[in-house]
Amino acid sequence: MSDRGFQEPRTGNLFFPAYIYTYNPEAEYEMRKEIAFLIEKLKRPNNYLECLVINMYEEMISFLKSEEFSGRTLFDLITEKEKEDPEDALDWILEEINDGNFYKNFENKVKAHFAVKNDKKVYLILHGFGTAYPYLRVSDFLKNTEQLIKEFKVIIFYPGNYENNNYNMFGLLNDDNLYRANHLNKYIATE
Repeated sequence: MSDRGFQEPRTGNLFFPAYIYTYNPEAEYEMRKEIAFLIEKLKRPNNYLECLVINMYEEMISFLKSEEFSGRTLFDLITEKEKEDPEDALDWILEEINDGNFYKNFENKVKAHFAVKNDKKVYLILHGFGTAYPYLRVSDFLKNTEQLIKEFKVIIFYPGNYENNNYNMFGLLNDDNLYRANHLNKYIATE
């Protein structure tokens, strides 16, 4: 990721600068430490890269806590609903995430970070999709943010594997239509 050629947003499959790094889901806690180490390494003087790092589960929870209905947060209302009807609560979360406001808030946060144009802001690093599942899937996320991803690279840490042109969350669940995302492991293996 410190390679100048890789930092160029226009490199990648079909000029879609989204990369997915797959890892064994059992190594989740180790991977969180590795992500923190990677960010610190990229900040060091020989790189000076400013990465925007977002835990998507925390982002989703923060969004639900910021939205209100009848004087209460959606998070509180959904938590109560989950106790009596988990399926209804799941549907409610999916509806709230996919109605557009979640993605607008996310887009505003990312745009604010990348608003100051410089060659040191090149990566948006996302993780926490395993924790956010089934409320937020990587395939849906990429579809809803495709227009945003143009002037920087998105690196997604994905607890699962990549086989036969498919990403499989936890090695079990197929994540549809991620064909445009580049499999980062493949690039690392060739170096």
